[in-house]
Amino acid sequence: MTKKNHQTTNVDNKNNNKVENWLNNKVVPILKIVAANKYLRSLMEGFYVTLPIIVFSSIIGIIMWVPPAIKGDMAWYPLIVRQVLNRLYVLTMGLVSLWFVMGISTALASKLNAELPAGRKMNIMMVAFASASSLFMMSVIGTFALNSDGLATENFANIFIANLGAQGMLTSIIVGLTLPWIFYVPVRYNWTIRLPKAVPQGVSQSFADIIPFGLSVMVYWGFGYIFIGTLNVSFTDALFQAIKPIFSGLDSYGFLASIALLTAMIWFIGVHGPSVTRPFLTPFMYSNLADNQAILAQGGHPHWALTYEFSYDFTSTLGGTGATFVIPFIFIVFAKSKQLKAVGIASYIPIWFQVNEPALFGAPMILNPVYLIPFWILPVINVLIYKFFIDVLGMNAAIADVPWSMPAIVGLLIGSAFDPLTILLWIIMVTIDFFFYLPFVLIHDKMMMADEVKTAEEKGIPRPLHYAIGTRLWYGIGQKIHHNPEQRKHYATLGAEITADIKIEKTEKSKFKKVEKARMMQEKLDHKNKTKPSHQVAQQLEKDQKIHVLVVCYGAGSSAMFAATAQKAMNAKGMKNFVIDSAAYGAHLEKMKAANIVILSPQVKMYIDDFEKAITPGTKIVITNGKTYVECTNDQQKAYEVVMDAAKDLI
Repeated sequence: MTKKNHQTTNVDNKNNNKVENWLNNKVVPILKIVAANKYLRSLMEGFYVTLPIIVFSSIIGIIMWVPPAIKGDMAWYPLIVRQVLNRLYVLTMGLVSLWFVMGISTALASKLNAELPAGRKMNIMMVAFASASSLFMMSVIGTFALNSDGLATENFANIFIANLGAQGMLTSIIVGLTLPWIFYVPVRYNWTIRLPKAVPQGVSQSFADIIPFGLSVMVYWGFGYIFIGTLNVSFTDALFQAIKPIFSGLDSYGFLASIALLTAMIWFIGVHGPSVTRPFLTPFMYSNLADNQAILAQGGHPHWALTYEFSYDFTSTLGGTGATFVIPFIFIVFAKSKQLKAVGIASYIPIWFQVNEPALFGAPMILNPVYLIPFWILPVINVLIYKFFIDVLGMNAAIADVPWSMPAIVGLLIGSAFDPLTILLWIIMVTIDFFFYLPFVLIHDKMMMADEVKTAEEKGIPRPLHYAIGTRLWYGIGQKIHHNPEQRKHYATLGAEITADIKIEKTEKSKFKKVEKARMMQEKLDHKNKTKPSHQVAQQLEKDQKIHVLVVCYGAGSSAMFAATAQKAMNAKGMKNFVIDSAAYGAHLEKMKAANIVILSPQVKMYIDDFEKAITPGTKIVITNGKTYVECTNDQQKAYEVVMDAAKDLI
């Protein structure tokens, strides 16, 4: 490395540090407050709870709508099949607001329980029942009639079920985020029906829940009746009609581009972007999905672009926020840096399933100014192309809510009723993303090579050999198929030089490892009588004394990889008393009760206060940095070291 290059690298690092420090000190704290907001988190957790119902009903919807859509005619589809499937769909996805309000209210109630005095807790199940009842109070209107005795009755035989489906999502949010507070007040101030102490706990708890439940339901009964009595419509009907004009604006090119840009900007500075932008849009997304389904069933063109996976995971955030699907492949083929090639190999399988943390934190890309432009711009380009395909080329928008972790090309195809245009859309997005990211990766690659050479010189280890796998492949192909014999020889010479250099590097590494091994063995002998290896101590634990480790990330993708790698490492060393599990943030509370150690990914470390409130006494929390976390997803030795370091006080 020349002196000039060395100085340039230092200046770049100083500038990078200034930008990073400014973002960390000025911007990140604000966004962390937003992302850690208990109401936003309750919305996201409420959605995650209902996800199995949504995915299952979407599969039913695909079976119900896709075959007729392919043939272009509903008449040939047996009527009995349509009736059975429709009933199954309507009474699952058609009641999504009901499931959603129960999920939101219980999530928020769990958080409020942490703020109550010792010995006083809201009954989470009763909160769910109260929220469901209150949603009915706000959404359902019956027909009044007089019976033979002259008493007024209300007939609910013709409930407008759409109010309990996607159309009622906003009402679900309102009820779900307010009812727990109403339930909270009588529990907080101990407004309860007291029974003698001799009464069994189960019976006394039932009476204790009467006042919180009754008060909660009465509030929404009264509020809902205002709309029924004055407008002869339910609150949900009135609210939906009031906001309906907004839908067209939310489905515009400008709004889709703005959301894509905002999500990328927030994630770029280390705060999980979708957790900030998605909760506000959830009711609109599912209303659009329901409209698309109805349009397709009537033989029309599903055109609403703003839906959950289609406008996020499969287009604007293709491969993960920042449209990073192509990154691992560029790293593997074109990067010369050892680190970038290793990151590419570690992340190329997860990226197919929208898990991009190994690339984001391993490269790193987060807070790296080199990647700022493509990371922000490509999501916007992708979502605009997606919208163009729907509006101009007539591609189907989403008619089914397929899992976000499905490979994008498969998800687009299934979710659009197998519209072949989705394949073309995917190819165009991947091609644009590839050529846009390539020059920025090459810039970063040069910086990483310089750092790797400098590190090797400082540590006195063999200088790394830098070559691109793609270049070596090109030479190999060229020496076989090029029409010019001289050029074939030239390619063969270049390829042979790289092969020779690789052999030399392996030899130098082998020598260095032997020296290091000898040194470490000597150190081990010197300390043999002073210390006992930690894994031997752990093996002395009783067989029934388990150490439970829980790894938590935002979507349960990378944490599952970490847990699997760590479990293999512990088993390989005979330490089978370690039980290592993973969870997504929001679905971690139940598993965390049994955990002795909780390891947090970089995405969820902003929620550290919540983890500290929820853990049981004696549970240890470990916060990982990006590089360490990524290494632990595929390096057994590194995962072992992190777990053992965390467990050193327990064994």
